[in-house]
Amino acid sequence: MSSFNTLRTTFAAVIPELTRMAAAAFRDLDPEAREECVQNTLALAWYAFHALIEKGRGDEPGIIKSVLWYSIKQTRAGRTLPSGGETKPKDAFLYAKRGRVKFERVDLRHFVSDETPVPDAASFRIDVPTFLATLSDRQQRLAEALMAGETTSAVAKQFGVTAGAISQFRASFKDRFETFMAG
Repeated sequence: MSSFNTLRTTFAAVIPELTRMAAAAFRDLDPEAREECVQNTLALAWYAFHALIEKGRGDEPGIIKSVLWYSIKQTRAGRTLPSGGETKPKDAFLYAKRGRVKFERVDLRHFVSDETPVPDAASFRIDVPTFLATLSDRQQRLAEALMAGETTSAVAKQFGVTAGAISQFRASFKDRFETFMAG
């Protein structure tokens, strides 16, 4: 088992390679956004690698690249390092998760404001209900619960399925909606 300092040095030595790999993964973004994503990915990779070192798994073969690919997926999902210290995130979903606020069901029309350009508002008001009509009743209720901002675990409990199934439904809905909008 390697020491923490040895593994930290090993990670630092491969940062240029990790940076190239992360930049390639975000090559479709503009340069500024790409750099933000690369830096976020490296931070998440170190955070995850550090946790693995503490569990005694830091010297497993290929672990650094596995952590990098995991971090790229996390960055694509919009995740950042967990905030610590005295700062409080102003994220309504975190407050809801902690039970400080509760989301109410709203009509889809409330997702469009007065400042939304008319073509976008018209498209939203026509396309989303039309897409939802292509789903079964249960899928519609599930999609509406997810759109209302309910957590994965809350929706899973409500529908009597696992959180993993809800994540798969979310990905399926995204793919189906993109296909619907393209066709």
